[in-house]
Amino acid sequence: MTESTSTLIAGDAPQGMPDANMTPPQIARSGDPFAALRIVHFVSRLHRNQTLQLRDVVNACNATFLDWYFTEKVVLAEIVQLQANWGISFHGDDRIVLDRNERGHTLLIIDSTKMSTFLINEAHRLSEKCVEELRQFTLGDGISADN
Repeated sequence: MTESTSTLIAGDAPQGMPDANMTPPQIARSGDPFAALRIVHFVSRLHRNQTLQLRDVVNACNATFLDWYFTEKVVLAEIVQLQANWGISFHGDDRIVLDRNERGHTLLIIDSTKMSTFLINEAHRLSEKCVEELRQFTLGDGISADN
């Protein structure tokens, strides 16, 4: 078994040392595959055939991913992208419906035999983007699209 470089020059932390593997909070951004993956994952679990206030969806998403903060704008942008992808895949058959009422944006996901498969495929696509971004980060000495 080969030792990593860090174990060759450093030993165990002193007893009582707190864990340094803390994950910093993330603020979701439009176009970020890591945020989009979490949004799609959450949307896939929403009740179907029930109109929901988008702000309630955003609040529930934030409560689910406590180390992330999602704004309504970012969630709305990802749902619009899902709507577009659905329309391209299924020739305009509206199953992801955004609307407005007196309380703001609403979301209705109409159940169909294709919806879960569609969302799973979208999540796989985003997961692959995440893996690619991590690979590029690793190979690029920590340089990401944000640098």
